[in-house]
Amino acid sequence: MSDPRWPLSSSLIGAALLAASLAACSQPAVSTAEAVSETVPAARTLNGAGLATLDATLETFAAAQARSGYVALIARDGVVQHISETGFADIESARPMTADTMVRIASMTKPVTAAAIMQLAEDGALSLDQPLADIIPAFADTRVAVSVSANGEGEIETVAAERAITIEDLLTHTSGIGYVFDYETDLGRLYLTRNVYEDREMTLEERIDHLAGLPLYFQPGERWYYSWSNDILGRVVEVVSGQDLESYMQAHIFQPLGMDNTTFFPGEEHREQIATLYTHDENGAIQPVPTSLDYAFGANVAAGGAGLFSTANDFFRFAQALANGGELDRTRILSADSVAAMSQVHVGADRMPANMNAGNLGFGYSLGVVYEGQGSSASGYPADFGWGGYFDTDFFVSPSTGVVALILAQEQPSATSPREGARAIFREHIQAVIGE
Repeated sequence: MSDPRWPLSSSLIGAALLAASLAACSQPAVSTAEAVSETVPAARTLNGAGLATLDATLETFAAAQARSGYVALIARDGVVQHISETGFADIESARPMTADTMVRIASMTKPVTAAAIMQLAEDGALSLDQPLADIIPAFADTRVAVSVSANGEGEIETVAAERAITIEDLLTHTSGIGYVFDYETDLGRLYLTRNVYEDREMTLEERIDHLAGLPLYFQPGERWYYSWSNDILGRVVEVVSGQDLESYMQAHIFQPLGMDNTTFFPGEEHREQIATLYTHDENGAIQPVPTSLDYAFGANVAAGGAGLFSTANDFFRFAQALANGGELDRTRILSADSVAAMSQVHVGADRMPANMNAGNLGFGYSLGVVYEGQGSSASGYPADFGWGGYFDTDFFVSPSTGVVALILAQEQPSATSPREGARAIFREHIQAVIGE
């Protein structure tokens, strides 16, 4: 499952890559990362040939600069069994991509923000059926667009919302709120003028209140639509907890789980850990993104929808905690009931877009969840859950196979970005790695 802005690849690996992969399959899968356990007690192992093919694939595409570098981490039954580290975090300095490289995880931030909301719900500080306007009054008089096109006077006609937006609507992206990926309609262009990530002079409170004045795409609860929901939820965390989002997550998620290199605001001490953000220019050549356009780096507010930096080793700890029903190393961050609620299908085929139905992909609380279905391109095993990020990052938890896996690269998508990105490679090879 992944962020819908980066569709799953169905392309086949070319003949040259296949030959390289087959040759690699004759060698044992080896990772240089220290985090890999030397033994795998009481854990089901992964398929060695599948791992070798994955490694060869990543090496081939890193060498071709489809991405500057890749890091993939795969655990099974709670044991990290394989880490692939290929290419560069920074090409110019030849700094290698590793499991401790800090990357912009973009929308992989969303499940972390959802976990914070579930913690507050467990504490009784909020309820999921609570109207958003109880916490952020700017959403009290929400209007719904009659059409995504402006009328003859250049205005979007609206009607009153039939009910209030709830916290659960935000968790499931069924609120009707828009985002920054609709370039085709008048309503979409209106949302582009309220880009939360670009308004660097405004506080998070000001940005969210500014956003609240826009019409909804549809009545709350009607259907799924990717949105600013988790950024709004980040503000909800601040209002309800009395802490800024960074402080709350550090105290309640990152520090308890030992995620020492996860933050919205990497400091000078992290500079040598942070991967350079790349893109591909009009000629298809890989280029660093100018600092002025790197909105995650140097942000002045914690963006609960897409603002976190993390590492493969760090984010694995969050994902494994979810896999364990909310705890890791005897530290509990969520109840098992909260994790079950997050990872079950709340939005099914009747309200999901067609392209996600094709992958049997429903939606939980800020997580894509695979369901039993007749989709033409199933995106995992039933009950698998996870999410991806805009800069080509992805993670999933597979309860039926015991696998927790993630892959990270750093590519700002462009018209010439090669499709052989981290997500596409991972999804193509992971079933062979699991061996089921």
